[in-house]
Amino acid sequence: MPSLTNQVSSEAPIRRFEPEHSFSVRTLEPGRADKDKNTRHARLSVLLCLIVVASFGVRITALAHWGTGAIESEGAEYATIAKNLRNGGGYVGMVSAGPQLVFPPLFPILIAGASFITHNYEWAGRMVALLLGSLLPLPVFGIASRLFNRRVGIVAALLVMLHPLLVNLSFSVLSEGPYTTLFLFAVYLVVRALNNSSIIWWSLVGGGFGLAYLTRQEAMAALAIAVLFAFFAIEGRLAIRTKRALATVAVFLLFAAPEVLFIYRATGKVKLEGKSAQFFALGKRILRAEANVPVDPPQWYKPDDEPFSTPNEEGWQTWQDKWAFYAVDDHLNRMGTAMRSHSEVLQETHVTLKDLFHLLGKGVRQNAPVLVEELSKRWLGAPFLPALALLGVLRRPWRGPQASVRRFVLAVAIAPVLATFSAFWSQDRYYFILVPFLIIWAANGLVELGLWMRSSFGAAGWRILARPVASELVIPSLFALAIILYPLKAVREPQFIFAEGSPSTRVEKDAGLWIARQQHPVRIMDLAIPLSFHANAEWVMFPYCDGDVALRFLDATRVDYIVLRRQMQFTKYYQQWVTQGIPDPRAELLHISSSADAEFVIYRWHRTG
Repeated sequence: MPSLTNQVSSEAPIRRFEPEHSFSVRTLEPGRADKDKNTRHARLSVLLCLIVVASFGVRITALAHWGTGAIESEGAEYATIAKNLRNGGGYVGMVSAGPQLVFPPLFPILIAGASFITHNYEWAGRMVALLLGSLLPLPVFGIASRLFNRRVGIVAALLVMLHPLLVNLSFSVLSEGPYTTLFLFAVYLVVRALNNSSIIWWSLVGGGFGLAYLTRQEAMAALAIAVLFAFFAIEGRLAIRTKRALATVAVFLLFAAPEVLFIYRATGKVKLEGKSAQFFALGKRILRAEANVPVDPPQWYKPDDEPFSTPNEEGWQTWQDKWAFYAVDDHLNRMGTAMRSHSEVLQETHVTLKDLFHLLGKGVRQNAPVLVEELSKRWLGAPFLPALALLGVLRRPWRGPQASVRRFVLAVAIAPVLATFSAFWSQDRYYFILVPFLIIWAANGLVELGLWMRSSFGAAGWRILARPVASELVIPSLFALAIILYPLKAVREPQFIFAEGSPSTRVEKDAGLWIARQQHPVRIMDLAIPLSFHANAEWVMFPYCDGDVALRFLDATRVDYIVLRRQMQFTKYYQQWVTQGIPDPRAELLHISSSADAEFVIYRWHRTG
């Protein structure tokens, strides 16, 4: 019979004694026991340091192998904010006139700091993502060890170190990479605090979620879950439980206060974040467009008999979505939410329960089926990763105080998925945060699979397969290898998000650098922002309107260059400009770029006056 040490880590906060396992007790002298404990801690520290170093090495190797091209669209916004912060231009990006109220400040602040080393804002963003991504195995090990045992923790840390999605996030200028690490650290603090009644630990929880919130606002949902567990899941007097919850919230608000004050100065409203108000305003416009209600003067219109009524491969949705985002009326008034400043949209948005229920209802109907589809996608590691995670969740019953810890981890993993129901569209990146949680449960599934095979093969008399090397190491390692190798191709596909910063976009970066050498300052109209970032230009979005209004909009926004992308569809006038040229003598054709992955045409606009 296997001993207890094969099943439960000596470091686990709660020992689990299964009736089918025997165990032995060994008495040590106090001094020797302390020495052995220190030795184990030292070995564990060395092992974790080696895992972090290996994690960094894997990511550097992947970066050198796959390379990069233009900066990602979201990264261009973060890097622009960082540049403006460092140069005294304020918290201002490219996509909104005035202060940026949707993107939280921690990532651009870190980019601004790293730029003193790199002297390049794009590579500063990649360096921040690389360093934080390399640290991800640490909180994953901590959570898995506390939920199960140290063996599961090591397996989970190794899987996180090698999973292709998490590796690619570590050198992409996307907030999901840094956020995942900070969020998992906050979750680990809660896992520790649930077994520790100290107010200090719960104050650290508030600080951990405060840092995560300053990276992505979605962390607030997990904070609320943590506070509920602090109040209800731990035994103790009501006063003590109240103090824990209040300490957590107070420290979090201390971290959030500068952001709240910033939003208040820009809008006159007290808000923890601005993203939900933007989504709410956009959702109302989409619902009214779908209902064909005339909400914008001078009249309701469907520009140019817009032919694209279903989603296409470029990610554009229905004409109602584009109208809600980018509409400009006949008088050049900016009506779409993305065409107006964040401050203006937040000031005019008033949330009502009736509209909120309508938006949530549509979001649930539209995105609930997407969840099943996302969990079956290859980039996630399906079917191997979800199946092993399910095994890790259900293999043994949850008993005692440790059940509360597991329920918390499961709850904070589900919360980001539920948040997707508030949007009318879905992207793969919304589900990236699920990967480390699935890996934690899958690591336990692998260990449990090995133990089951050892017992089953032994009972069947298959001695070779029943040996620990075969049943607990070799066979589970093959499943772990499938988790790592199977999503590799899907993560690097041209349709996936990482293609935006891949070497195939180098031509776009070169075009931006070429424009930067021609003129400064400069304004560029484009459907995407990376080229404008590399041109050190102000970016202007194409308006959703008819062709005549679009030509007048070029003058009104004082555009210098126009970039048309042959592979993207937007409106009828846009397609005519791509195929037939811009029907105005002020448009001077300068450059046509053609490659296997990108084709775009660049015009110089000689505006009136």
